[in-house]
Amino acid sequence: MFDDSLDTWGETTEIEPEFYAAEDVSPEAIALTKQYYKIAAENWGNYGPLEFWLVGKNEDAASKLDKEYCALRTQKSPGIPAEHCINRGHNFVTYAKEGNAGLNLRRNNYEEWSGFLITMASKNPSPTEDDYKPVLLHEYFHVYQQAHIYTRDESEREKLAKKNPWWLEGGAEYMGQLLYSKQEGVKGGYFKEVMEWKLQSIKDLRKGQRIEDIPYGPDARLAYDLGTWFIAFLIHKSSEEAYRVDFFQDLNDLGFEESFKKNFGSSSEAMLDEFHEVFLSMSNQEKLAILPQ
Repeated sequence: MFDDSLDTWGETTEIEPEFYAAEDVSPEAIALTKQYYKIAAENWGNYGPLEFWLVGKNEDAASKLDKEYCALRTQKSPGIPAEHCINRGHNFVTYAKEGNAGLNLRRNNYEEWSGFLITMASKNPSPTEDDYKPVLLHEYFHVYQQAHIYTRDESEREKLAKKNPWWLEGGAEYMGQLLYSKQEGVKGGYFKEVMEWKLQSIKDLRKGQRIEDIPYGPDARLAYDLGTWFIAFLIHKSSEEAYRVDFFQDLNDLGFEESFKKNFGSSSEAMLDEFHEVFLSMSNQEKLAILPQ
């Protein structure tokens, strides 16, 4: 349907992202977002096309931004009816009300434009809170992950990315927090403290419940927290390079399981077995000892 001979998906680019902000978003928040995007891109590569959409707390301003967003979607993918965009479930007004952040991936068989859209709201967390920074890095690592999956077929992408949050969210959270911990002015011991806090989720894991079986929804926090620890465990047993570089480089050609076996030396099931049956039952002190110093 599309001329993929011109497709540059998955290649790093010199092109900077586009930044769009609601009227009530401060220049400081925009500057901070640009600063932390640059930190992410310098460390993990600059992938695109990428748009940042910054939402404030004012719902009218968010609604105006929605109109701008939908006009741009129609401009970039003329084949998509405008009402699909305006009536979408999680729009900028929702972000103004509830806060949070998210990556919206556009790559499929019906839109002309492929790319990444990161939305950053102004609460949960606010740009004045330190948490805004690792959250932004987390979202950009999702860009990195998805840039390494070329297919336009959503069910194929799901197989390569894993549908449940343990893998993608665990990876984005681990890499985002680790990179943030290395920034100037972040207190020593920050990463260890965050990871120790995530261990509290072990007590909420029901007997026989495993992180790879937990979907997005009420228990997703367990998959986020313990998925982050699974990535720490995986990197401890291999290396950060094996996870961040080699696994993703092989993912398209080999598929999830074969890339996992090649780069981590065991099946994902065997690694998850060891994580649940051995690692999670260790003392917190022993768990924290595997983290990079």
